[in-house]
Amino acid sequence: MKLRITTLAAAILTASAAHAAVSPQEAAELGKTLTPWGAEIAGNAAGTIPAYTGGLPTSTNPAGFKPDSGHWANPYADDKPLFVINAQNVEQYAHQLSESTKELIKRFPDSYSITVYPSRRSANYSDWIQQNSIANATRCKTIEDGLALEGCFGGVPFPIPKTGNEVVWNAALHNQGESLKLSGKGWYVDAKGSRVLTAGIDLLTDAPYYNRELDVEKFASIGLYRAQMNIYNAPARTVGEGNLLRFYVNPVKSPNATWNYSPGQRRVRRSPDAQYDFPVATSGGAMLYDEVYMFSGMQDRYDIKYLGKKEMIIPYNAYDWMQATPDDLLRTNHPNPDVMRWELHRVNVVELTLKPGMRHVQPKRRLYYDEDIPSTGMSDAWDAGGNLAKGIYMPSYQMYDKQVPHASSMWIYDFATGVYYHTSITGGKGNGAFLKDRMQPIQFYTPESLGRQTQR
Repeated sequence: MKLRITTLAAAILTASAAHAAVSPQEAAELGKTLTPWGAEIAGNAAGTIPAYTGGLPTSTNPAGFKPDSGHWANPYADDKPLFVINAQNVEQYAHQLSESTKELIKRFPDSYSITVYPSRRSANYSDWIQQNSIANATRCKTIEDGLALEGCFGGVPFPIPKTGNEVVWNAALHNQGESLKLSGKGWYVDAKGSRVLTAGIDLLTDAPYYNRELDVEKFASIGLYRAQMNIYNAPARTVGEGNLLRFYVNPVKSPNATWNYSPGQRRVRRSPDAQYDFPVATSGGAMLYDEVYMFSGMQDRYDIKYLGKKEMIIPYNAYDWMQATPDDLLRTNHPNPDVMRWELHRVNVVELTLKPGMRHVQPKRRLYYDEDIPSTGMSDAWDAGGNLAKGIYMPSYQMYDKQVPHASSMWIYDFATGVYYHTSITGGKGNGAFLKDRMQPIQFYTPESLGRQTQR
């Protein structure tokens, strides 16, 4: 872990000042008081959040770890819980909990609680990503009223965020490896506890934004920051279906796009409705398209306000959860609380308020993103009547041998219906998250290729 600013990075800072998102003086704190990706190096005054000392090294090798197995053994298995938050003491910790967490504890006092462990700042990024994050501090900026980016590449876009849009972009472009294959299953659980397998999925996603064969200029000519192809293998009615998603750093100029393939029709079709508050079919309708990864897609329907940092208890270092099977995880009313690890961390908080004249079933949302792993955290959402509508939780874990902090699965609770949905459960034989050495060529992520992949 290198926290110094190299001569090359300093030169980039100076050359980029004309387009600075922050001043060179502010950016100079990256590697000094801040990590290269913008987290505070110091711990908190109470000592309950430790100082950052480099995260988990690539040499981490806990008992049971098998490289390239798709799973990562828990390096903190010997940690003892600090305390448990339940219905009897929830008010004591209310200031550090999301509204959804408090409501779940109160709604299910006999079965839902959260177990809090020592805070472990496990995040570790490659030197290449760290240096690009430093460079991005002064070369990367939002355009189109925050809806698009330019000058960003290869690292956290805004290590010192100033606006809500910048925080959301940090989450959208967070590194999960250049190329990732994930095999897992999505489950819908109704208010009576009945479980329905809604999606068995083989997901392949590549991130040209992190392609080391590119640079800022070459990436700018592409503009595609993530491409993803999903092939469904369960349940029986969806076998052979697939979809393709393409996301751009300037979705105003190059709109994000989704295509679906239907075996019955043997055709690939554009899906213009696959955005905003349109329900995701493979979730049984429990998840909206812009709830994927807590928030996904265009930011144009909301005013997004950055509320600053706050110390909050969030799901974190979720190694046991990542390896859990559906039988381990799925309980009546909520996922099994015994599988989840919670820790106290500093998070960036943003509040989304629906713009006048815009439509969305959730006119208000609040997102909490971890300072070390920008896509990790949780969210609250309210309906038009001001009632708490949804809670989302997106835990993370460090892929320590790969220097990749990973967060791609989540669970979501609907307070109106009592339904919850768990995406991409990766525990069990044949499932897992696999980092690939090289990306597919961009031509792989085309509608024509989707048709070929689903018909193999």
